[in-house]
This record gives sequence, C-alpha cells and structure tokens, in this order.
Amino acid sequence: MGDELTRPWNFVSRRKFITSMGGASAAALAGCSSGGSSEGGDDVADEVIITGPLDGWANYGQLRERFMEKYPDIEWPEGTKNSGQSLNALRNEANNPNHDVAHLGTTDGLKAANEELLQSYAPANVEEVSDGLVDDQNRWTTAYFGTIAMAVNTELVDSVPSGFEDLLDEAYNDTISFYNPSSAFNGFVAFTNMNLAMGGSLDDYDPGIEYLNELHEMGNIAGVPNQGLQTSFLQGQFPIYIAYDFNMYQAKYQSDMDPDQVEIVIPEEVSIQVPYVIGLVNDAPRPEAGKRLIDHHLSDAGQTIFAEAFVNPSRPIEYPDEIVEQRLPDSAYESSEAIDYQRLVEVQESARERYVSEVA
Repeated sequence: MGDELTRPWNFVSRRKFITSMGGASAAALAGCSSGGSSEGGDDVADEVIITGPLDGWANYGQLRERFMEKYPDIEWPEGTKNSGQSLNALRNEANNPNHDVAHLGTTDGLKAANEELLQSYAPANVEEVSDGLVDDQNRWTTAYFGTIAMAVNTELVDSVPSGFEDLLDEAYNDTISFYNPSSAFNGFVAFTNMNLAMGGSLDDYDPGIEYLNELHEMGNIAGVPNQGLQTSFLQGQFPIYIAYDFNMYQAKYQSDMDPDQVEIVIPEEVSIQVPYVIGLVNDAPRPEAGKRLIDHHLSDAGQTIFAEAFVNPSRPIEYPDEIVEQRLPDSAYESSEAIDYQRLVEVQESARERYVSEVA
C-alpha cells in the first residue's frame, strides 16, 4: 500500500468543500450523521471483522486498541490484507460475507462499490468530510488520505524546487525519482499529477508524457523503480523522490536522517489527494458492530490517531502542539485537492499503456 503525522490544519481546498457546522459541538456531531450514528443500534455482535490493514499501517494498532477500550464487548482482530487482497476477498465471499468493514485504496474502493460489494452507510461526522472524498451514495467514506509531495535531500540538492515546472532545469540532473507508473499505483498517481501540473487532464495525458520525455532527455530522471524508493532515498541514492506526503514525513522524522536534511514540498501547481476509504460490506454478518467501527474511524480520536501516523485525516480536527510543529503550514497545502476518482479508474489502464509505449 505504501510507506507510512498530526496537525490542526484545514486545507484551502477543504475550506471550499466543508459545510459549515455553525455552533454545533463536537459532542453533538459525534452522535449524528446524515444516515444516523450506529450508537444505540440493535443486536451489536461481540466481534467485528475488517479486511485490513495490519497494525503497523497508519497507526491501526492504536486505532484498534482505542476502539476496544471504548467498546470492551466488541473484539476487533487485526486486519491482514492489503487493498487488492481486500477487494478479492470481498468478491470471493460476495454470497456469504465474512467481513463487516472494508478498508481499501481509492480505486479498489470504487470497484467494490460499483460491483455492489458495499452498502450505503453515512457515519457520524461524514458531513465534515470534503466533497469528492465521500461516495454520493455513502457506500464508501475517506478515512484518511495522502497527497502528492516531493522529498528533497538538501545535502545533495542545492536549490529546493517549489513544483514540477522547476524540475525542468539542468540543476536537477540525475536527481529525480518516483515509482514506476506502469506497476505501482503510487507511481501512476505521481504521473497523473505531473500531467495535471503541466496542463493536462484525466482525458489528455499528452502534457504529462511530453514533460517526462523532456526530463529524460535532460538526464534529470535518476530512477523509476517498482519498489524500495524510500529506502533508496534514505541511502542517498536518489536526491529527490516523488510520492505521498506521509512518505516524506516518515523520511524526515522516522529515519536516521537529520530532519534538517529533508525538505518536504507540496507541488505548487497541484497535489492530488489519494484517499484510503472504508465502507460497510454488503450483507455484513455483524452490521451494527461494523457501523460502530466506521464511526470510530471518523471520530476525533480516530482522526487524531491517523494524523499521528503522518497521514491526513479526512475531516478537520484539533491536534496536539507537538504535531503542529512537525507539519508544513496550511499555506503549503493550498494546491492539495481531490479529483474525479471514478474517471481515474476508467483511464488508468490506457494511461499506463501510453506511459509504457511513449515515455523514454
């Protein structure tokens, strides 16, 4: 799924989307949603099963512990599947579900919804999640997201770029890296982000292809590996790498590198938000427990736990001061925005084929 924060920031794009809640208190929000909270539901089971992920991903171990402290009568075993495995499991058990909640990457979440593997449920606080990060039928809701960013090793690069246009400079010869767009979704989103930054669209990848070919011709591309990019950056092999912002914060604060050695940049042109979504499984065997688990993801406690793992919570919350100090200022995230994820799914195969056949 990717390599693995906390901060009371509201993105400008989020300000555009979030419906004002007026004077509603956090306590009031926690007990209501457009579809109704699970609190007080009938026949809550003593167990809830989610497809994934493992405890080491995005603070899920802490999220599980907090849930079982809140609901001591409900056991939540650790998830074991990544996004693709989760989707396959949902497909295989469609006629006799074992899981109650699905945790999926964006594209797999859309596929699950389109294949009627998820049912409608509007969790508490969903009205605070930005437009574009919630399914219009409430079959999935973003729990947290990453946004495309650059990590720059300031000991190996003299000038820190502010965006993709800046990389078209001989000063960045043999410095730039990103995951292979043909095999890694992280890389495909980076490719898509470059395309949008250069004036392209989800229906026109010409600008992105021209941009990457120019970078290759200049000798600015240092590597496009299938995996292990963060490790290569930490070892000094790649001076600049492009992936999700939580990857960058991990490199800066959770590695042996000096934090001052890592500069994090949210590209000024545009930074695509990449959601990780949760949804209630269709015909879930323990639906009320599943609803409580989804509510827990969007609660203040759940969102803060995600933020402490360097991923972006899907709704605005207040975070501890020590986390604020680690994050970039709100202004750095002005370019971060949601896109048409359904269209992204539709064009993914053809865009990847064009990358393989047309990029140097």
